[in-house]
Amino acid sequence: MAEPRVLVVGAGLGGALLARRLQDAGAQPVLIGAGIDGPEGGYADATAASGGLVRAFEPDPAARSLATASLAELLADPMLAEQAGWRESGSLYLLDAGDLDLVAGVGAPGIEVLTGTQVARRFGFDRLPERSAAVWEPHAGYIVPDRLRRAALAGLDRTEATPVARLDDDTVELRDGRRLTGDLVVVAAGAWTPGLLRSAGLTTTLRTKHIQYAHYAVARNDLPCFVDETSGLYGRPAGPGRLLLGLPSTRWDAEPPTPEPDVDLTEQVRATALLRLPGLDPRPLGPPVSAVDCYSEPAGLALRAVAGTAHTFTFTGGSGGAAKTALAASRLAATALLTNRSAVNVPTG
Repeated sequence: MAEPRVLVVGAGLGGALLARRLQDAGAQPVLIGAGIDGPEGGYADATAASGGLVRAFEPDPAARSLATASLAELLADPMLAEQAGWRESGSLYLLDAGDLDLVAGVGAPGIEVLTGTQVARRFGFDRLPERSAAVWEPHAGYIVPDRLRRAALAGLDRTEATPVARLDDDTVELRDGRRLTGDLVVVAAGAWTPGLLRSAGLTTTLRTKHIQYAHYAVARNDLPCFVDETSGLYGRPAGPGRLLLGLPSTRWDAEPPTPEPDVDLTEQVRATALLRLPGLDPRPLGPPVSAVDCYSEPAGLALRAVAGTAHTFTFTGGSGGAAKTALAASRLAATALLTNRSAVNVPTG
């Protein structure tokens, strides 16, 4: 049986990697732009805005499995690491000590469990809750998702830059009037995905949500990537004496690509960071980065069947953290599409 022609709608990290996995497996993907082109030929989407944190540990077992596999692939392939702009900074995941049973099964090299006191002494975090602990991964770090996206795009045989006007079950109509048909359609358009589905009369549980962070000056240069579940703060190195810092936004159903920054959220980040990170300069280095991502429940970048269709799926829903799982998730999705394409056994959403 001939390998299928798969129309992949959306040129973010997920769509580009999925198309590349499909092509490498012998399929015929066509990667189609989904209205995410930014100024001067760049992109204005969650991939371009992503901080790119990559680690093995995640509280959710399914996400942890994908994150562990993605990190292992990155560490095992120097060419891939170079394409992704990989930086090994280490990763610190702070959480309540009562949740340490979640660490079981993490296969990351050199992983340690630290007490709150050890975290404060080694990394300078301040005013941690009494019951805090942390998962330390010395060989984790961050990538530049836009670089990895572009590397995947460069290896594709067929791409279409024209944005999508309308979806059908096995057809994608472009804004210039052309209609492309395929055996399968995968909508991997990130924050544009819910709108594309609804405009085609399809239901979806996917939603959009605002994401925002800014850069700050800090006295020390040895801070790793971190997620602090005790306060919500997350960050990573962004050059000598610089940190990328953010907090989760509460602004749902935001319109892509670049909503107005949330002034209140900027102040919350400043106040929280000053509490945790002594020596931080509270003045942001430039304006915040403001973007929109696609969120799913349960969260995670995954292949999902679209209800009411026979051949249409989504591959999005990374919920602000797709970079750490994108390599493994794209491989899993491509395998599912090619081995079970008459009835892919994936969640509906």
